[in-house]
Amino acid sequence: MFAAAAGVAALAIAFGAFAGSEGDGIEREPLTIVAANGTTARLKIEIADTSEERSVGLSGRTEIPNDTGMLFTGLTRNGGFWMKDTLVDLSVAFIDKCGAIVHIEDMEANTTENHNSPTPYLFGLETPKGWFQRNGITAGDIVSVPEEHRQPGC
Repeated sequence: MFAAAAGVAALAIAFGAFAGSEGDGIEREPLTIVAANGTTARLKIEIADTSEERSVGLSGRTEIPNDTGMLFTGLTRNGGFWMKDTLVDLSVAFIDKCGAIVHIEDMEANTTENHNSPTPYLFGLETPKGWFQRNGITAGDIVSVPEEHRQPGC
């Protein structure tokens, strides 16, 4: 999911976790992304904010329900994401400290190619492959970062 030094962050606008309506029993929080044209897209996300959670990520899962994802927090530019032991194709958005998407990449399942951003980032958001494109989300759009992960001055 992500290379050793990297972590991916998820952005959420609400703070109360709830069981995913997908019936898989995983707790997810709502997350909103605001596009440059003012439209919004919503996801239900898991947050990976510990080293262990970031290293496991979405690996080993046989499916990722549509409109769900995982936000990785506390990342640094010197890492990246990979798909070793990840069984489904994913897309990842690299997000700066203030919530702006700086880069998006699609990733193929069970590969060790490192996916990174040419621009510094602090968060990563993984979704089912193609979710960003299907929802008209591109670099420059803004993710509502959960309050506990917001950076000073943003």
